[in-house]
Amino acid sequence: MGQAETPTAPEDRGAEEISSGLLSAVIPLMPDAAIVVDSQGIVTAANSRAEEMFGFEPGCLVGQQLEVLVPEGLRQRHRGHRAAYAKDPATRPMGVGLELAGRRTDGSEIPVDISLAPLAGGLVVASVRDMTEQRAASAAQAELATIVRSSLDGIISTTREGQVTNWNPAATALLGYEPEEMLGRHLTNMVPPESQTDLDELLDAAFAFSLVGGKDTEWVTKAGERVPLAVSASPLLGDDGGVRGFSFIVRDIRERKAAEAELRRLLAEERRLERQHAATAEIRLALLSGRDLHDSLTLICEQAVELLGADMATVVLRDEGPTRIVAGAGIAPSMLGMEFPLEGTLADAVIAEERLIAADHRSEISKVVLPDQMPNGPVLGVPVLAAGRVQAALALARHDGEPAFSNAEQVFAEVLAAQAALAIELERAEREREKLMLVGDRERIGRDLHDHVIQRLFAAGLGLQSLLSLVERPEVRERVSEAVEALDETIRQIRNTIFELSAPAGTTSLLRLRALEMTKEIEGALGFAPTLRFVGPIDTAVPERIVPHVLAVLREGLSNAARHSGASKVEVVLEVGVELLSVTVNDNGVGMSEGARQSGLANLAERCRLLGGQFAVERREEGGTRLFWQVPLGS
Repeated sequence: MGQAETPTAPEDRGAEEISSGLLSAVIPLMPDAAIVVDSQGIVTAANSRAEEMFGFEPGCLVGQQLEVLVPEGLRQRHRGHRAAYAKDPATRPMGVGLELAGRRTDGSEIPVDISLAPLAGGLVVASVRDMTEQRAASAAQAELATIVRSSLDGIISTTREGQVTNWNPAATALLGYEPEEMLGRHLTNMVPPESQTDLDELLDAAFAFSLVGGKDTEWVTKAGERVPLAVSASPLLGDDGGVRGFSFIVRDIRERKAAEAELRRLLAEERRLERQHAATAEIRLALLSGRDLHDSLTLICEQAVELLGADMATVVLRDEGPTRIVAGAGIAPSMLGMEFPLEGTLADAVIAEERLIAADHRSEISKVVLPDQMPNGPVLGVPVLAAGRVQAALALARHDGEPAFSNAEQVFAEVLAAQAALAIELERAEREREKLMLVGDRERIGRDLHDHVIQRLFAAGLGLQSLLSLVERPEVRERVSEAVEALDETIRQIRNTIFELSAPAGTTSLLRLRALEMTKEIEGALGFAPTLRFVGPIDTAVPERIVPHVLAVLREGLSNAARHSGASKVEVVLEVGVELLSVTVNDNGVGMSEGARQSGLANLAERCRLLGGQFAVERREEGGTRLFWQVPLGS
C-alpha cells in the first residue's frame, strides 16, 4: 500500500488560498515587473510588465524555469544563490548595490534591480526594475564627474547667492585654494573690486539665460597674486525650472596675455623701426640737398628727441678751443654756443675713450655745472667718427626719474651719430671743393696777371723810358721818370700778388689787410695818410706766430711818428725775403726828443730779442727818424 498522504492542516490550506487570491489581485497592480516563483524555481505568476520586459508573449512566462531570465553564464551560480535563499528567506529591498542582469528572449541582456519577498508555501515574489536608464544616467554622471575632475580649466559651482558648492582640482591648481577651503565661502572673496563689474555682467547674462563667451578679467589667488582669467558663467536649473545656482568655467590666460603683450611689443617695435627708417631717410635727403652743417645736425638732434624720448639732445664738437655745443633740440637750444672746458664733460669721456657711454644720472659723468633746467636723469653719449677719428659726440639726456636708454635706443642713437658723421664729412668735402675751385681761380688770375698785365705794364715802362732822351725840359723828364718808377713799383706789387695767389689756399695770414687797417686807424692822429709798401710774399711767407709782433711794431712806429716827430710824411715798408722779415718806418720830422718815453721802444726791443732779430732807432741824414725791426722767419 501506498503510504497515505499527510493531510494539509485546515489553517495552511486557508493561508495558501488567501495568498493565491492576493497574488492574483496584487501582481497586476504592481508598478514594477513582478514574478512569483515556487520552491523549485518555477514561475507560477507574472504580470504583463514582466512579460514585456523580458520579451515573452502574454501567459508564456508562467511555467518557465526562473533561470531562463538569467544570462547563461550566471545560471549555475544563480541556482546556488536561490537554494541558499530558500533555506533562509528574507525580504531584500531594491538598491542594495548589487550589479544584476536579466536575459531577454532574444538573448540580449539588460541591467536590473530586484527586490525579494518570501510568501507562505515556499513562494517568493520578485519585483524587477529595468535599470537601463538609471545605469546610463549614473554612467553619464560619473563621466561628467571625471571630466570635471580632469578638466584643465577650473570649474566652480555656486549657489544662487554665490556660496561655492563645487571646486575641481584645476581650480585648486589655478587659484591655490583647496576644495575644503572654498566650499561654503563666497566667490567674491577672490574677486578684486575692479573686477566686480565683470562678475556682475556674467551673472546678469546667466540670469537671462544668455550665453556669454569667456570674459577677460582678473582674480586674486590664495598667495595674493593677480591672475588674468577668462571666466564664463551658466545657470544651474532647479526642478521648477528656476535658477538655483551658477557654474563657472575659469581658464588661465596668462600665456595668451603674454603672447598678446609680445605681439603688441613686436607691432610697436615695427612702428618704431618704420619711424626710424623714415627719419634716417629724411636726414639723408637733407644732407644730399645741401643743407649747411648746423641745420643738418639740428635735424639729427630733433629726431633724437622725438624718436628716443630724450628731453635734450646736443652735438658737442671738439676742436683746439673749448668744447662747443654746435646743435641741439628739446631744451638744449638755449645752450647753443656755450663753451665748456673739455675736461670733466660727458663729451670728453666719449671722445677720449671713443666709445658709447651711458649712465643713470648726468652728474655721474659730467662735472660741469649746467643751468638748473638741464636734466640730470639718464644720459647717453655716442661718439661721432668722421675722417677716421672721433671729432664730436651726440649727447642725449632725460629728466631724473625717467628710464635709462634701452639697448634698441642705443643702437638707433649710434645710427644718428653715423648720420652726424656723414654731415661733418659732407661739410668738409664741400670746403675742400670750394678750396679747389678757389685754387683754380687763383691760378687763372695769376696767369692772366703774369701773361697780360705785367707784360703790358713792362712794355709801357720801356716805352716811357725810351722817351726820356727825347725830352728836353727838366720838369717833364722828372715827371716821366716818376711814372716809370711807379710802373716798376706796380709790377713788383703784382708779382707779389701772383706769388700769393699761387700759394696753397688757406695758408695766408692776411697780414697785408691787417696792416692796411692799422695804418687807416693811425691816419687821424697823423693828419695824413702814411705810405705803406709791401715787398715779397707778405701774406704767405710770414708765420702766424710772428704776425702779432709785426703789428705791434707797426703800431708803435706809427704812434711815435704821430706823437713826437711832427712829420708831414711817413713811409712804412714791410719786406719779406728768403729768410728775414723787416719792418721799416721812416718819417721826415724833427725826431724824438730826449725826454720822450722809451717804454714802447723797449717792448719792441724785447720782442726782437725773443725772436733772435735786430732792432734800431736812428736819425736819418736827410732829416727825421728811421725805425728798423728785423727778425728771421724761422725764429
